[in-house]
Amino acid sequence: MEKSNKNYNSIDLFKLIMAVCVVAIHTNPLYKCDNKIIVNIYNTVVGAANPFFFLSSGFLIGKKYFGGGQNNYYILQHLKKLLKLYLIWTLVYCPLAIYYYCSNGSSILFNVVDFIRGLLFVGEHYNSYALWYLLSCIYGLLFIYILLKRHVGFSQIVIVCNTLMIFGFVFTELVAVKDSLPTFLGIPTKILWVILGPRGRIFMGAGYISIGMLLAKRDKETKGKKYALLILGAIITTFTSGFAKSLTFVCFSTSLFSVVKDMNFRHNKLSLVCRRCSTVMYFLHLWVWTLFYVYVYGEKKYGMDSFIVTTCTSFILGVLFSAYKDKWLKNCLRED
Repeated sequence: MEKSNKNYNSIDLFKLIMAVCVVAIHTNPLYKCDNKIIVNIYNTVVGAANPFFFLSSGFLIGKKYFGGGQNNYYILQHLKKLLKLYLIWTLVYCPLAIYYYCSNGSSILFNVVDFIRGLLFVGEHYNSYALWYLLSCIYGLLFIYILLKRHVGFSQIVIVCNTLMIFGFVFTELVAVKDSLPTFLGIPTKILWVILGPRGRIFMGAGYISIGMLLAKRDKETKGKKYALLILGAIITTFTSGFAKSLTFVCFSTSLFSVVKDMNFRHNKLSLVCRRCSTVMYFLHLWVWTLFYVYVYGEKKYGMDSFIVTTCTSFILGVLFSAYKDKWLKNCLRED
C-alpha cells in the first residue's frame, strides 16, 4: 500500500477516503440508525473500501509486471513486503490478543490453537480485524504467483481466481444457515467454518487482485460505460442482499476503481501524504479506537463519537508519520 505510480495520484487520494471508510466499518457511526435505506446506502459506500485496496494493489502490481516484461520478480518482492507487514502488525496487535485470551476464561491450549488459526487462516485476532486484508492479499498473490510460474495464461488465472472468490461468497452464505443444511453440505461447511471463521474473506484477495492486474493489462471500457456500470452497480448493491449483493459489489467496486484511476490529478506532495496517512489510518485505527473506548467508556463502544475521535486521531498520527519520514529522509541524504 505504500508505493504508488506517480501517474495515478488519484488512487492515493482515494485511498485516504477509503481508509476513513474502513474506520467507519469498525466504529459504526450509524450504530443507532433505524432507517434501512440510509443504512443500506452507507453499507454500500463503506463496503467499497477493502475491494478498492485490493484492486489498487493488483493494478499497481500489474503495471510493474506487464510493463516489466512479465517478470515474476515484481510479484515475489511484493509478496515478501506483504508478509513482513503482516507479521509486524500482528506483533503490534499482540497485546490486545493477549488481553483477550487472558480474560476469555478458556484453556491455554484452546487459546494457542485459536491464535494460530487466526494467524494462518482468518487474519485477525481481538480488535485487529483490519489485518485480514493483508493475509488475503498474501494468499491471493501467492496463488497468482504459483499459476504464473506454471505458465498458466493470465485470462485463465483471472477466471480461476474469481471462481475462488465466488466460492468464498457461497461459503459465507452457507455458514449463515449451516445448522439447516443437509449432511453432505453441512459437515464440510462446519469444518471450514471452524477453520476459516464465519466469512470467506480469505478468498477475496485472489479475485480482486487478479481483476486489478487485468485492468493494468487492458482496460477497453469507455468512460461513459464505466460511469453507467458504477451507478447501476451502486443501485443494485444497495437494494440486494446475500450472494447477489456480493456479486454486484464486485461490479460496483471495479467500476469505482476504474473511474478513480482515470482521474487526472497533478503530481504533488499531497498524494504522497494521502498515501502515507491512509496506511497509518488503516492499520493503526483499531488501537486508537480501543484506547478511546476503554478510557472513556470502559467497554466496547460504537457510534459517531467513536468514529470521529478514531478518524481524527488516526489522521493526525498519519500526518505526523509523513512529516517524520520526510525529515528522516532529508537527514539520511545529508549524511550521504
